[in-house]
Amino acid sequence: MHTPWSRRGYTLFELIVIIALLIILAVVLIPSLATFRGDSRPRGALDSIRAELAIARARAKDEGRPYRVAISEDGRRIRRAPDTADFAQVAALDQASGLAPAVEYPFEAVIVSVVAEQDGEPALVDAGWVTIATVLPDGGCRELTTLLALRDIDSDLTLYARIRGITASVRVVPNPTTNTTLGGGVR
Repeated sequence: MHTPWSRRGYTLFELIVIIALLIILAVVLIPSLATFRGDSRPRGALDSIRAELAIARARAKDEGRPYRVAISEDGRRIRRAPDTADFAQVAALDQASGLAPAVEYPFEAVIVSVVAEQDGEPALVDAGWVTIATVLPDGGCRELTTLLALRDIDSDLTLYARIRGITASVRVVPNPTTNTTLGGGVR
């Protein structure tokens, strides 16, 4: 009588083929994962800036005093606090919160900088903080416009955004050097 042959494992050749296929798959997929992420981190930082401007606007109207939103000189942190002489020294919460009068927290893997425009005013730098907007009690901003560059430190993708002082609104704008917008259009 003939007994069926049973296989107890894989040959070395089969294991090498499977490992080679997994390596090839990883080489193909890993770069596309970074592309899939796209400009989500710069847009996340832009959303943080929008939120801080909205909170600053609401607090300025409620309290009847100006609020300043600024980024650190290295572009890695954002700060919102009352616009006073001791802006940089005011005790601040280390996370985003609409309840706190002052917050200071880092951006996630993004560097934000103010872009000097040909006709624009130079950005105000005070104790290591670059002012991007000072929201007044009437809801407008002291600055007419501010152009920001938000760069993802891992991919070097840069998103440009403009803060309009009259309305304290923020929108994505084309790259000022190439007239193209990252991420497919104005939002």
